[in-house]
Amino acid sequence: MPLFSSQQLAINRRAVRVRYNALACKRAGDRMMAALARLGALVEKANFNPDQPRAPGPGPGAGQWIYVEGYAQGRQPGIGHNEGPPLIEPPDIPKQEPADKASRLAKAKEVAKWLAMFGARRIPQVAVALAAIEAATWLHKELPSIRSNLDEPKTMEELIAGAREARPGYHRHHIVEQTQAERDGYPRSIIDGLDNVASVPIYKHREISAWYQKANPEFGGLSPRQYLLGKDWSERARIGQLSLRKFGVLKL
Repeated sequence: MPLFSSQQLAINRRAVRVRYNALACKRAGDRMMAALARLGALVEKANFNPDQPRAPGPGPGAGQWIYVEGYAQGRQPGIGHNEGPPLIEPPDIPKQEPADKASRLAKAKEVAKWLAMFGARRIPQVAVALAAIEAATWLHKELPSIRSNLDEPKTMEELIAGAREARPGYHRHHIVEQTQAERDGYPRSIIDGLDNVASVPIYKHREISAWYQKANPEFGGLSPRQYLLGKDWSERARIGQLSLRKFGVLKL
């Protein structure tokens, strides 16, 4: 008489397959998270962080930056999760550098936006995208800006504190839009005051600047910059904070 019935053997085989698939999923997720860690390490390399691990010497490659498991933990993007927006395939990232600056910047921003949506999800497409980023060495100079674009919204206090020193991947942004304020006679001492300058991710800063110049139905068809003509400081500050919230820089 057989030790196990055919039904029991089938149940055992299914249980083994379930355990195998669960282990395979975990390993795939671990590989993807390691790729995110490597992205963090690449960002540190682009910033020439002296604390990043380097190859020991003497010998070939001594002193070069290296990837060490766990080094970039805590620097991983925090936006997105397994219940996030419907998946969009990752952008095509060419190994060859685009011919002109505008094309390079457009591709880098496309990558940044995709990672902001899906970068923290344990899906194969993220691992593929990160591998393509690593292979496209021309893109590495944009890594600080790509990484900063993954920032979660911050408090106003955090944004102002971040502007106290220059940081790769960030611009110093005037909360009250400086162009129209200066035209209306506000002194630079107020425009450049510590409470009016915030640290904003570069790509989002450019989007905000473009928003100020475009006609907007919320302002009667005027651009925000046109709308602010002649307005008092408090209204300018309100619009400045509105723009920061609109582009996910300032917490709601």
